Amino acid sequence: MSIFDIFRRKPAAEEQTEEIIKALPSPTSAAPIPEAVQVSPIDVANAYIMDNAEGQAESNRGLDYEQLRAMSRVDFIAAIIQTRVNQVAEFARPARTGEDIGFKIQLKDGAATPTDSQRELINKVYDFVLTCGDPRLDFEATFEAFLRMLVRDSLTFDQACFEVVRTRAGGVAGFQIVDAATIRRSKMSAKEREDGRRDPEGVHYVQVVKHKVTAQWNARDFCFGIRRPRSDIRYKGYGYPELEEAIPTLTALLNAEVFNASNFTNGISVSGIVAVKTKMNPQLFRAFRREFYAMLSGSHNAKKTPLIQLDPEGNEDLKALNLGSSNREMEFQEWINYNLKKLSALFQIDPQEIGFNFGQVGVTSTLNQRDASTDVILSKERGLRPLLRAVESWLNKYVINEIDPSIELVFTGLDVIPVEKQLQLDTAKVKSFMTIDEIRASYDLPPLPDGAGEVILDGSYIQNKGLTGAQPTEVNGDD
Repeated sequence: MSIFDIFRRKPAAEEQTEEIIKALPSPTSAAPIPEAVQVSPIDVANAYIMDNAEGQAESNRGLDYEQLRAMSRVDFIAAIIQTRVNQVAEFARPARTGEDIGFKIQLKDGAATPTDSQRELINKVYDFVLTCGDPRLDFEATFEAFLRMLVRDSLTFDQACFEVVRTRAGGVAGFQIVDAATIRRSKMSAKEREDGRRDPEGVHYVQVVKHKVTAQWNARDFCFGIRRPRSDIRYKGYGYPELEEAIPTLTALLNAEVFNASNFTNGISVSGIVAVKTKMNPQLFRAFRREFYAMLSGSHNAKKTPLIQLDPEGNEDLKALNLGSSNREMEFQEWINYNLKKLSALFQIDPQEIGFNFGQVGVTSTLNQRDASTDVILSKERGLRPLLRAVESWLNKYVINEIDPSIELVFTGLDVIPVEKQLQLDTAKVKSFMTIDEIRASYDLPPLPDGAGEVILDGSYIQNKGLTGAQPTEVNGDD
């Protein structure tokens, strides 16, 4: 009987749970083998570098690593990446209460109470994470530096890599960051090519330095973190960095900057030319030019109207040619803003987070304006939360679960509500469905005396309770 047959029968809850557990494969049984091919046999010949080298690595992943690294140094991109790096680095300190910004080590079972031995283990894991494992591996290693490097590589290459160092007994001794630009997926064996998939127990990743394989790892001892995976078999196993999608937008921005900057290097600095049509001899013309400059130069001559006498019989004339054209004709500023917004959208970040405020964004009327902090909060929900969730899952899978499967690392503080907003929410609750004593209990405060807090601060509720609780008046019969 399959799991699907069990759901179609819809037995009682206890019976359904037991039968689902029985239908699941045993951990000791042979691993199931999917039917779909994961690597294209047509493209596989073009998916390698160093074709004659032993342990070569796949390189069919889109843009070259050095191209992506160069793109990450462009000021627009660098501002976005550095902002996210700084935001994630704030979570590199312990938040044992679960309310501050940081990370917390806790039991996976949220309803369970940790035992004394589990509390001791959790405290040791805190110290373990802060030093990235055994300090003897790298005394200067810190969790904040680890997060900063990991996030930068992820946002640049969509490839966050770190090595899990093990003890002789097979336990986790520590974890160390690895330059993601040097990591490739390993060369496939003849059997893997024939099967169209990789061997789960074989070498999965190699480090290539100066066109030579210097290290190799299996899938269990190396994190090859991908935030944006693709099912395309031409790129199977590699991510899809935002910079690849940003090529047209970034090119447009750079072209606009070069065009504007060329006005200061190749452009004409004067605002116009005065063309004088005259038969004056050179000496007289130089005197005229000095007098002309004297009439127009200096702040004391501002707004004055110059008067010039010309000889009509000599067919003399004076024309002004304007050279001060501006980029407003092509809406230069709007073009820049448009591309900046597109670039920010690709990285799921609000332009205000990197210092670009586009004026009337969020304004619906002169009397109704959305708070700019709302846009920043939404930006973090779109971009920062998925990034933290990805880092959290990588650390749990490769490090924390290997130490003890019953605990996990959780980043906290992103959902913490400011005090003033929390008070506004509590005020709304006490006026709708919670009593005063219930709100006080959430702050560990005692109930109000004489039952004064057993009430909802809603006018209709108080009025209805007053009418219901009133004692009926006795009506005496006739004596």
